[in-house]
Amino acid sequence: MAATLQNNHWETLIDVIQRSYKIKKHVDFFRWQQDDLAKIFPHDVLIAVWGDFNKGALNYDVSSNIPGIRTQSLRESPGHIDHLMSDLYQRWLANSERWYRINNFSVDPNADGVPAFFNNQLSVINSILVYGVRDIRGNNDCLYIFMDKQSEFPVTSSVLGMFMPHLDAALRRIESLESADSEEDDLSEYHVQGLSDREHEIIHWVRMGKTNFEISMILSISPNTVKNHLKRIFSKLDVSCRAQAVATYVPPKLN
Repeated sequence: MAATLQNNHWETLIDVIQRSYKIKKHVDFFRWQQDDLAKIFPHDVLIAVWGDFNKGALNYDVSSNIPGIRTQSLRESPGHIDHLMSDLYQRWLANSERWYRINNFSVDPNADGVPAFFNNQLSVINSILVYGVRDIRGNNDCLYIFMDKQSEFPVTSSVLGMFMPHLDAALRRIESLESADSEEDDLSEYHVQGLSDREHEIIHWVRMGKTNFEISMILSISPNTVKNHLKRIFSKLDVSCRAQAVATYVPPKLN
């Protein structure tokens, strides 16, 4: 995959990295994650957790296109989430502080004390990838946990090594959602439907009654690209046809 990325999509990777420099707030980061990063590294959820893992003093930020998986959801079950994250952290240490994957990932719903959050939201996750960043000076190590509905992450060290420093730098530039309540309100719509800017454009023209061919002419893209976008839109909205998508879709608020 790394060779394919370097040979055929190098410009895309450079563009993704350059766009990360413009991130100034969480809405920017979420859009970058959904619209740009997903092009080279598809995933459904990103959990950033940092702090003192040994003492259980942890902080969270969540960027997700799955309804219900949000920063607040993790804060409502701190003991159980902290335990899971500490376990993932210990695995990272045992792996010589190298990234690792857990395919066919699942949380035992019958375990004692497992909250509804695990059963209702995390039940759709089938694989995770854990990437750690050591902070010796600040004793503020950080784990980035990517989650996906697929059973396996097809990624290599070279790909992660190229974009992860920029993702880490972008998140360290923005304020924690804990002290940015108004911005979490802005993010709520994106968490509900998780559509990219391009997907918002396409569903807009679907609502206007345009065919795939007409949309491709309007947006200067191929009909096949429109078709692929619609498949992702149907998946994100949990619908199976254009009529259901139009009925379910909620246009973003205008600023």
